[in-house]
Amino acid sequence: MKREKIHSPVLINAAEMGRAHPDTFYYAPKKVLDSIRPGDLIKVCDQSEFPERFWVEVTKSDGNGLFVGRVDNYLFPDKPYNFGTLIRFGVENVFDLWQGPVSELHELEKLPYQ
Repeated sequence: MKREKIHSPVLINAAEMGRAHPDTFYYAPKKVLDSIRPGDLIKVCDQSEFPERFWVEVTKSDGNGLFVGRVDNYLFPDKPYNFGTLIRFGVENVFDLWQGPVSELHELEKLPYQ
């Protein structure tokens, strides 16, 4: 059985970015970060030529702040990772966390900005 490739993109440190740009970058507090578990959706941001914030469904946790998850958004097509691929990330990369049903999050994202 062939193992699925796990990508290791360069991701932004959420806390550092949030402190530098508090009006545009929210980052999750420690108590929220400590509650991350498989099945949760977390938001990360990459450091590519065209940085994007995107959702990832957590599939594995090592219990020490390192995770593997499946990308849950379609991204710019030039990236080696995109919807459905696995990536590695750390707790320091988490901007936001969604612990409700995925379908509810997708419905919220369809709403126009207020």
